[in-house]
Amino acid sequence: MTASVWQILAGNLAVVALFVLGWSRASYWLKAIPRPYRNFLLSLTMGLGAIATMSLAIEFKPGMFFDLRYSLLAVVALFGGWPAALISSAVAAAFRFWLGGAGLMAGLAGIALASGAGVLVSLVVGNRTHKLWHVGVVALITGIVTSAGLVSLPGETFQAILPTLVPLALLNIVTTAFAGFVYLRAYRLSADRELLAAAITHAPAYVYVKDRDGNFAIANKASAALFGVADSSQLLGKSSFDIEPPDRAARTAERERAVLAGNTKVLDFEEEIIDTNGISRWYSTTKVPLHDPDGKLIGLAGVTRDVTGEKQIQQELIRSRDTLGYALAEMTGGLAMFDNGGELIFCNEQYREAFPETGALRVPGAHFRDILKAVIDTGEQQNAPTEVAAAAEWIDARFADLRRESEREILLANGRWLQIRTRPTSNGTTMVVAIDVTRFKQAEQDLHTATDELKHLVRTDALTGLLNRRAFDDAIDAEIRRTSRAGTPLSLLLVDVDLFKPYNDHYGHLAGDDALRKVSQLLKQSLKRPADVVARFGGEEFTAILPDTDEDGAYLVAESFRRALAEARLPHAASDKGYITASVGVATYMPDVVERSATDLIGTADGALYSAKAAGRDRVFGTRVSERTHLRALS
Repeated sequence: MTASVWQILAGNLAVVALFVLGWSRASYWLKAIPRPYRNFLLSLTMGLGAIATMSLAIEFKPGMFFDLRYSLLAVVALFGGWPAALISSAVAAAFRFWLGGAGLMAGLAGIALASGAGVLVSLVVGNRTHKLWHVGVVALITGIVTSAGLVSLPGETFQAILPTLVPLALLNIVTTAFAGFVYLRAYRLSADRELLAAAITHAPAYVYVKDRDGNFAIANKASAALFGVADSSQLLGKSSFDIEPPDRAARTAERERAVLAGNTKVLDFEEEIIDTNGISRWYSTTKVPLHDPDGKLIGLAGVTRDVTGEKQIQQELIRSRDTLGYALAEMTGGLAMFDNGGELIFCNEQYREAFPETGALRVPGAHFRDILKAVIDTGEQQNAPTEVAAAAEWIDARFADLRRESEREILLANGRWLQIRTRPTSNGTTMVVAIDVTRFKQAEQDLHTATDELKHLVRTDALTGLLNRRAFDDAIDAEIRRTSRAGTPLSLLLVDVDLFKPYNDHYGHLAGDDALRKVSQLLKQSLKRPADVVARFGGEEFTAILPDTDEDGAYLVAESFRRALAEARLPHAASDKGYITASVGVATYMPDVVERSATDLIGTADGALYSAKAAGRDRVFGTRVSERTHLRALS
C-alpha cells in the first residue's frame, strides 16, 4: 500500500479514536439519563462514527471502499447488545447503501458480520462484567469475518486486493481492540466514579472537598443537612463565612489555612456546636491536603462525624469511673477481684487494711493460694490449721470458695471479726467483699447474754432464786413425756413450811422472806443428781422434780431435807418445837405406769402432803400414782 493509503487509514483511525474518546468523556455527563436512552445515543453516535470513517475511506476502484467502520460497529454491539447493534448497523448500512458501487454487497456483509461478532460475544458474556479478553475475542472475530466478507467480490477484484487482505484484517483487529479497550476503560472509570460519588453522597458522615480558596467543590447530602441547606449543590462555591456564624467560620477558616499553607493535617479535631434547635452536639473533624499528580496543592478533603453519642458515653464512663473510685475509696468494707485462676486483679485500700498481717501481700498479681499460706504462717486467722496436711486441705477448701457463692465469718488473731462474701461473676472473675463485723458480733453476744438473762429472770423466782411456777410447769410436762417414752420412774416432792402464817405474824414479812430463802437453799442442797429440779410452787410451798427416781429414792431425798431443816434450828416461836419445820408429800410414777399426767402427779403429791400435815406436821408421806388411779382421774 502506498503512503497516501496509509495516511487515509490513519485518518480513519483518528476518526475512530475521536468518537470513542468523545463518547467516553460524554458518557459521564450523560449518567443521569436512563440506560436504554444512553444505549440509543451510543448506537447512534457509533453509527455516525462509522459514516465518518466511510467518508474518509480508500476507494480502490469505483464503488469499492476500505475503512475502519467495523471496529466501531463491533464495539457498540459488544457493550450495547443487539438493540444497539441493530441501530448502529442500520445507520452504517444505510450510508453504505447510498454510496453503492461494486463493493456494496461486501460492505453490507462486513457491517452485518462485525455487528454479529459483537452481539455473539455480548450474548455469551450475559450480565457479567466485561473483561479485556472479551474485547480481544471480538477484535479477532471482527478482523477475520470482515476480511472473509471480501470473498463475495468478483474474481478479478478479489485478486487485486488479495495482497492487502492480511494488513487490512490486522488493522481492523488492532483498531477494534483499541476502541474496545478505550470504551472498557472509560466504562470502568465511569462506574468507579459513580460508585465513589454514590458513596460520598450517601455516606452518613459529612464528606466535602474545598478548593485552595476554602470554597466547597464537593459536598454530600449529610453536609447539606449539617449546614442547613436543602441540597448539597447549594454549598458549591461557598465558603464557611457564607454558611456558618462569623466566629465559628473564622475558627474553621484558620484551621483550613493551616492545612493549605503548612501542608499539615487536622486529625479527629473535636468541637462542641449548638445546632439550630439549641441542642449541644459534638463533632469530630479530619481534614487533609489534596495534591495533583505533580504534587501541587489543589485543595483539601474533610470528613466530619457526629460523635455526640460517643461523647456522652465517654462522659458517662468518666462519671461512672469517678463515682466508682469515690465509692471504693469511701466504702467501709474491703473489695477485691480475683480472676479465674485465683490471681488478684484489683483491691481497694480497705481490703488490705482489713488483714493486718497479710495486707502487704494482697496486691494485684498475688495468687490467692500464696495469700492463704501467708495467713497460716503469720497466724493471722484464729482456728486456721498449722499441721501440713490439714493446712493444705484448708487452703484447697478456701480456694474452692472462689468458684461458688458463699458467706462466712472469720476471727482474726487480734480479736476482730470479718465477714467474707464471695460472688462469682458471669465473666469468670470472683468478687470478694470483706466487712468488719466486730461490733455486730459483740452486739450479738451481748444480745445473747441479755436474752439468756431475760429467760432466766422469766423462769426464776425473784425471792428464792429457784425456778418459778411457770418454769416448773414446763419442766414437769417435759419429764412426764420423757419418762413415759423411756419407761423410767418419776417422783415429785411437794413441800410446805409448817405454820408459816403465824411465823409472819410474829416475825414480820421481811423475816418470813429470809426464812423462805433459807428453806429453799436447804431443799436445793438435799437434791442428789444434776437432773433434779427444785422450784417455788407458791407462797411457802416448794416442789422438787426427781427424774428416774423411784418411791424409795424420793423418800430418802425428802427425809434428808426434813432432817436438814430440823437441824438448822431456824427459830419459830409459834411452833411447839420452837424452830421451823416442813411437811413433805411424795408422789411417784413407777416404770409400769405408761399413761402419765402432770396434774395427776401433782394432785397425788398434794394428797400425800395433806396426810403429812394431818398426822402432826414435820413428816414425809409418800404414795405411788397407779395406772388405776390415773385412769380414774381421767374419767
